[in-house]
Parts: sequence; C-alpha cells; structure tokens
Amino acid sequence: MNRYRRRPGLLPGAVVAAVSYESSGIDPGEHRGLPSPWITFIVSVDRPVRTMGTVADPGPFDPTRATAYDVIVAGLHPVAARVEQPAEQAGVQLAVHPLAAPAVLGCRAAELQGPGDHGHEVLGRAANELYDRVSSQPDADLRLDMVQEWVRTQAERRRTSVRAEVSRAWQLVEASAGRCRVEDVARDVALSPRQLRTLMRAEIGLSPKQLCRSFRFDHVIAHLAGGASNLAEVAALTGYADQSHLTREFQQMAGCSPTHWLDEERRNIQDGGHTNRPD
Repeated sequence: MNRYRRRPGLLPGAVVAAVSYESSGIDPGEHRGLPSPWITFIVSVDRPVRTMGTVADPGPFDPTRATAYDVIVAGLHPVAARVEQPAEQAGVQLAVHPLAAPAVLGCRAAELQGPGDHGHEVLGRAANELYDRVSSQPDADLRLDMVQEWVRTQAERRRTSVRAEVSRAWQLVEASAGRCRVEDVARDVALSPRQLRTLMRAEIGLSPKQLCRSFRFDHVIAHLAGGASNLAEVAALTGYADQSHLTREFQQMAGCSPTHWLDEERRNIQDGGHTNRPD
C-alpha cells in the first residue's frame, strides 16, 4: 500500500512541490530515481534511503554496497539513480528549485554530486536536527508542516539571489518545457551561447542543452503518469522528433524503455505517485 499527501508550492520560488509518503507491503527490489530539473531532498523517517550509482553501472543492485542516507540531497543528474525499494518506507520528499539552492540549502545546485549527497554534509547540524524532529512525528501531514517551516526559516535567513541572466534563461527553458533553442535563449539574455553555458554550469551543474533535455524528459514522465499510452503522441507533445527519438532518449536517461518503466511503476502511479512536480 502506498499513501501520498501532496502539497504543491510549499514555498513559492523555492520548493515547487512536496509529498509526505508512506508505503508498506511492497515487493522489495530496485527503484529508478529519475532525472529531473529539480533538486530532490528527502527526509526518510522509517529507514535510510539506499542508493548504488546509476543505471549506467552494470550488475545487480547490492544493498550491502549501497550508500545509506537518513537525509539525502540529490542534484540534477542526467541519468537515473539506482535506489533500493524496501518493503516499507516513509518520509517527506521535496522538489527544490535549483536557483533557490543557495537560500534553502546553503550551496549552489552545481555543488551537489548528482544522484546523492548526505544531508549532514550539505546542511551540517541542521540536517540532523530536522531528521530528529520529523522522524519523531507519526502524523504525515504534520511532518510536512515541520519541513515547510524549516524551509521557510532557511530561506529567510539567507535571502540570496542568482544572476539575472541565469534566472531569465531558466524561465525561458521552463516556459517552453525544454523545447527552445539555446541560441535563442542566449540572445534573449544578451550572452553568447558559450557564456550562457558557462554560467548555467556554474550555477546548476547542467548546460542549457542538458536542462532542456531534463525538462522534456520530465514532461514525458508527467504524461505517462497521467495515463498517456500513445508514445507517438507523447513524443509530439514533448518536443521529440518521433517515437523512436523519445524511446532512445528514455533508454539513455532511465535505463529502460517507456513501456518497461510503466510496468515497473504501475502500482506507484495508481496510488498517486510521481506527482512530486509543479502543476
């Protein structure tokens, strides 16, 4: 059984979506932590989140070799992470806006190491204090309240900002769902494509082209989780040349085909999973 309590727009401009989750009776196995244009921040209150590299790494998932996190911060990674799927789990998961990372997390998104960093390494004692508070609260809605207050306090304490060119470029890419030309974005912000690429990499860890790719993929996942089954139509709606192009990109980023992913995630989708993204 999966239970999700979603709270979109937890803190506008900083946390674009949040969910408190509780799962039990799930067949243990391996889960794909999909690429996303948002930073993933999880406080796991039942048992640690265990990850082992990415889907590009060969071999079976071995929990004894996995890294365990009570609090995990995952940056923008181009391919899916390999994550343990335990029989039971509970916690709070946030989708943090990468440009708000300096305010919420105290570091640039580019400083985060892809599939996962230990929360205490990023946040120091604040991660342990947050974990202690959230893990001691049995009510899932109140866990969300605690995390929301923590995020607000962090953001108000730092009040940082990023360069206007980077912020504008992000807005253009997001508004187009990744279907814009990098040259057009660079022209809009009065930079060369090379200058824009340098700034974006320094701030979020991805080039504009990689960010576009991440947004397109994220919209594919939203369509599939929303019930779309015609891959040719999904490809047309999300900016891919055709179904074959979509399938190739999906295979590279998720490590499997779209239909295989749907088979793996059908139960999560039916129970309301894969909704931790902006409306």
